[in-house]
Amino acid sequence: MEFIAKAENIVLVGDTGRGKTGLACGLLLKALENGYRCQFVRAQDLFDEMYASLADRSTRQLLKRLARLDVTLIDEFGYLNLKPEQSNIFFKLMEERYRQHSTIITTNLGYEEWPNFLGNRAMVEALLSRVRHYCHTVHIKGLSLREPQG
Repeated sequence: MEFIAKAENIVLVGDTGRGKTGLACGLLLKALENGYRCQFVRAQDLFDEMYASLADRSTRQLLKRLARLDVTLIDEFGYLNLKPEQSNIFFKLMEERYRQHSTIITTNLGYEEWPNFLGNRAMVEALLSRVRHYCHTVHIKGLSLREPQG
């Protein structure tokens, strides 16, 4: 749990079915057991909530709530199509969490693919510089844990 005390991030990268979510949830559970404030959120739900916050003008409150969590786990990052507004809010969130709190991200995308997913290349470079500055990146390879049995 040292990564939390140091406000470091963890990014688990690998193809579908490699155990990224299971590992990330194990870390999150351990953090909860140690008294940290944590939240699991699927990337789709997070980006949907960010987009909805624009309509009711609650983006500031959403960012404030998410920015103060000790650990936020964002699962399945990279499986969606985003609007520029969603990418911008995500950048603001990560900027506010930078060097303050830890974020765990599971993704099927290597860092070089993030600009294709998030859009604006300059913004993504700034985002990646923050995410990766104090970060443990774990590439998970091997066979899928979801191969058909029998």
